[in-house]
Amino acid sequence: MKRLTAALILGLAGFFVAAYPAAAQSPETTASEVVDRETLQAFVEDARAWSETFTDPNDFAPYTIALSSEGDWKHGNTYLILMQADGTVIFHAGDPSANGKHLNDTEDARGNKVVQALIEAANAGGGFVEYYWDDPAVDGDEDTPKVAYATSYVSGTTGTPIILIGGYYQNLSQASLPPLDPSIMPIPEVTAADVVDRETLKAFVHGAKESFLTAVEQIGLEQFMQQRAIFREEGSPWKKGSVYFFVFSTDGYVLFHGVDTSLELNTSDLDKEDVNGVKYLREIIRVAKEGGGFVQYNFDDPAVTGDEDTGSPKVTYAELFTFRDQDYVFGAGFYTGAAATAVEEPSWGQLKSRF
Repeated sequence: MKRLTAALILGLAGFFVAAYPAAAQSPETTASEVVDRETLQAFVEDARAWSETFTDPNDFAPYTIALSSEGDWKHGNTYLILMQADGTVIFHAGDPSANGKHLNDTEDARGNKVVQALIEAANAGGGFVEYYWDDPAVDGDEDTPKVAYATSYVSGTTGTPIILIGGYYQNLSQASLPPLDPSIMPIPEVTAADVVDRETLKAFVHGAKESFLTAVEQIGLEQFMQQRAIFREEGSPWKKGSVYFFVFSTDGYVLFHGVDTSLELNTSDLDKEDVNGVKYLREIIRVAKEGGGFVQYNFDDPAVTGDEDTGSPKVTYAELFTFRDQDYVFGAGFYTGAAATAVEEPSWGQLKSRF
């Protein structure tokens, strides 16, 4: 299959010199106009609509020439890629050396299977994938945040499914971003510093979620991701010590984490277990899907020395919300030992039965 693909590409390359049968179409949203998810999706869908009209192999020539040339279909690091459903590249407008290569196992700078995720998104009817990639425009930076949109169509000439991908780097200048104004965001009535039990934890999650969604609505998700550090500031309404909030998809893709930035834009292992065998991430997703709920498990408390292997008792409250047709889990937690004993001084057996 690889040899056949390579031969096809070489044959087309030779044909391009001899024929240029029809003028290239222009997209309604050009590559230079791609600045966020909405414009990226429109750009890729324009390419899909054009490619679906091909019924003659000769149609492929002006298409690939247009995709390779700086202009409407290619602008800097915004370009299109076509591949087979198995991850074999048919045409790469940004790197011709990739043509004919099987890239199904390709990983980004943080170990995510990027091509597999793109194929899954395309097969699901079209979708976005966020990952880290080397931006040639940024010296020494091999993990610049990037967003790609993938969709699929059936070739009118071969009858085979084709994956179509476009992407852009999220390295927008901070000066060009709408500022995130904390004053217009609702402050949680129960802040992170107020969390001492389940009731206050649940109230904090509700308030923090409203703040988060207001921020995303105010400046958009992409710009929010550039300015999200405001929610990690120690002593802010959204973080106090080990109390903070997190946001991840129901398949484990972390959008925001109040402490550990290395987890963001990565997919977590949903089968992680605590010392008691509790798969706490799966439990958090389960209770969120059921309308919201609490999960008790053991987790390393940075404030406690010597619990690295066993963890300390922790309770998390989580619930679900939907954004851009994707379900996300929004939650927060607190360590129960000190807070619980300060109120009633119950025994560990009582705590265990309560949770």
